Amino acid sequence: MEWQQLSVAMATTPAGTHANHAGMPLVALPALDLHGYFSRWLGLGECARLFARALIASGNTVVLHDVDIDIPHARRDRTLAEYFDGASGSGNDLVFINPDYWEAALRRMGENRLGRWIMGYWFWELERFPVDWLPAIDRVDEILVSSTFVERAMRQVCTKPVTRIPIPVTPCAGSGLQRRHFDLGDDDYVFLCTFDFSSTIARKNPHAVIEAFRSAFPAGDEKVCLVLKSSNGQHHSQWLMDLARSAGGDHRIMIRDDMLERDDLWALQRCCDAYVSLHRCEGFGLGMAEAMCLGKPVVATAYSGNMDYMTEANSCLVDYQMIPVVDGEYPFAEGQQWADPNVEHAATHMRRLHRERGWGACLGEQAAIDMARDFSMEASVRALAGCLQQKRESCATGT
Repeated sequence: MEWQQLSVAMATTPAGTHANHAGMPLVALPALDLHGYFSRWLGLGECARLFARALIASGNTVVLHDVDIDIPHARRDRTLAEYFDGASGSGNDLVFINPDYWEAALRRMGENRLGRWIMGYWFWELERFPVDWLPAIDRVDEILVSSTFVERAMRQVCTKPVTRIPIPVTPCAGSGLQRRHFDLGDDDYVFLCTFDFSSTIARKNPHAVIEAFRSAFPAGDEKVCLVLKSSNGQHHSQWLMDLARSAGGDHRIMIRDDMLERDDLWALQRCCDAYVSLHRCEGFGLGMAEAMCLGKPVVATAYSGNMDYMTEANSCLVDYQMIPVVDGEYPFAEGQQWADPNVEHAATHMRRLHRERGWGACLGEQAAIDMARDFSMEASVRALAGCLQQKRESCATGT
């Protein structure tokens, strides 16, 4: 496939490492050891890389420890390899490993490598934190989270410090791929939806995106396109086949299930006109946040972690009803609930974006302004610096 060939040939610059951050103010932090899936292609790995790049760009000393345990995600990112596995012992450890793999990660890392103060940067997508994960709380001194949604879930079960530190979502220039490389028409209005099958199709809810798209553009001859960019479909073949059946041979709907280099994914995002996420819940929602950083209008469920950065002034919020999580749809589903977005409301937004390009441009412009203010490298590093300063003061006073 032309796309796959070009994505390999053109992705020669490490994503995020070539940007000029000379103008970023120096925010001094104590030395940090960061542990995480730095070479893995998954959301938690990308989060770890984003924080590492922000700390490096702000002139701080970091040592990265690439945790190699058995998880179902490719090990292909080497953009930060020069910072891997140096001498540890800063006394401050920030660990981007969720509680379900915490013990396995400790065995792999060697618990004696960890310092005096251990912070876990954790994600969770439902309103109630899993009981099975509670023992991991005893293994950390502080829990860092990406959104108030996750913070609320953590505070229900935890008496240790829980601090929200915004993810530094920084736009990348991309690989330079253009619409023709992705088989996209120059005149089409392109909607993009991205997701990982490993995050479960019930939670990501791409079938609703297809339904909304078809409802918005029923004639079939509108100059529109929906790109469903997924990954790890090879591990969930039935879900992938079901999604293809939902597309029903509609020539305007493209399903691409493969792994793209981060530079190429940024290029795809730049090629699209709008982003759609009819998720049932998100801990943060990195795809939505990245699209907003690029000034793209986003149509999304008005629920969960994305509400930290989405407003009526910068995005197209979709109404929803709360429904029970059915057993098997997501881990630890018993007694949980999540959002069921209103497909027709989403379709109304999509139709208006197509017809009123100026309105969409205004939303995207405001989105980029808001994200640059609240989720920049500087904002994240300053929040982390404040967290560590509070820790130092607490230690000094014995509280």
